[in-house]
Amino acid sequence: MRNSRARRWVLGAVLLGAATTACSSHAPAPTPPPVPTGNYDYTNAPTTTTAPPSTTSSTPTETTSVPLPPTTPVLPFPSAPPLPTGKAGQPRGAGPTPADLHNPDAVSAAFVAAGDNFDTAIDLSPSDAQARSAVYATPSYAAQLRQPLPRGGGTEWANLAAHHGYTTVALTANKDDGRPPDTSTTALRSWRATQTGYGDGGWSAPLGAVQFYVTMTRVSAADPWQVASVMVPANN
Repeated sequence: MRNSRARRWVLGAVLLGAATTACSSHAPAPTPPPVPTGNYDYTNAPTTTTAPPSTTSSTPTETTSVPLPPTTPVLPFPSAPPLPTGKAGQPRGAGPTPADLHNPDAVSAAFVAAGDNFDTAIDLSPSDAQARSAVYATPSYAAQLRQPLPRGGGTEWANLAAHHGYTTVALTANKDDGRPPDTSTTALRSWRATQTGYGDGGWSAPLGAVQFYVTMTRVSAADPWQVASVMVPANN
């Protein structure tokens, strides 16, 4: 269930990653540079280099043309119609709502968990869980998260739905991820989310784990934290 989620979560980073497998709920963005394995370096932004301008001389020289690399579309399925949305409600398996929205640990954890808490009793696709996570996001990112994904969750979502199932999410904090210290208006957190499906007749199945790098912002120290973007590494 990881591919749909990766597409939309990546979308928030510059609208956060790469697709992994088929049934996850957070969104894509213009594809960011690959994230190295091990500690994630939040401080070193990718750079681009520009070749010096060509010069002319009185002596003719032979020139060669170098083809540009092919570009990758932002959305893999731009022509697919959006899926219908599910019903409002509290999903089975959901964690508690954070009591303190001024705590960046609580806000980032609640956001990640909400996006992976699927319930086929109320959801028609992982897109519905993604939309629920938008309550913890900035207005601009929330608008992106509430846009239905162009595809469903694939075979794993179909299997979960066949068992009338739902998911739970176990979070593990990565406190040694190279992030910079918090400021009064910016905080970054890293979580590994492990998703498990449960359904009728005692059915259960592991649905995989994904690492999330969450960036939060707020206007001032008196305001609550909001998720501004999420990075999903390509090597999950």
